[in-house]
Amino acid sequence: MHYKSFVVMEFVRVIKGYDHLWAVKEPDKELDELTSLFERWNDADYLFQFFKNNIEDLKSYFKIEKISQAIHDTFEDSDALEELILTFPYTEELDTLFRPLDVTDMKSMEMTRQKARNWERERHDSWLRIYAIRLEPNVYVVTGGAIKLTRAMQDKEHTMIELDKLNRCKDYLIRNGVFDKDSFIDLNMEEQK
Repeated sequence: MHYKSFVVMEFVRVIKGYDHLWAVKEPDKELDELTSLFERWNDADYLFQFFKNNIEDLKSYFKIEKISQAIHDTFEDSDALEELILTFPYTEELDTLFRPLDVTDMKSMEMTRQKARNWERERHDSWLRIYAIRLEPNVYVVTGGAIKLTRAMQDKEHTMIELDKLNRCKDYLIRNGVFDKDSFIDLNMEEQK
């Protein structure tokens, strides 16, 4: 399953009045990608079904046997990550939260695919991921996110969808002449006319 292609992509500021953090918003959806992520990660029914469907990965990679523990850990981690990402746009700290997705994204720092998580999580590593395109230092466009229970994004369909969304957003921005925050804002203004 592939993420649908967009003729036009819509972007919204995560925090009104600040140009550090943006999120993709599909025209047919009520919520932008970042808001939607945190809603899912705080929905016990969604999490129960997700962990039930991925229990073997949960057991083998994280050594967690109980879905109730996974849900509790996700609630806790989601709250911490939401606080981190919504506090940082006011500072120049987003670059400490986001890191290159893989080695191909380490060669250049602009227009690269990035991932964020709670890097300081105790007990076990965070399985929550927020994916974004880095436009320039401390300026990001969130394309989505996932609960990542396996080593590679290519291992599961739901993370492959997120990888596809990242790639499509990056391609869209490059095709439309975006290379930094100013060119991104110009595109966004143009799209809203």
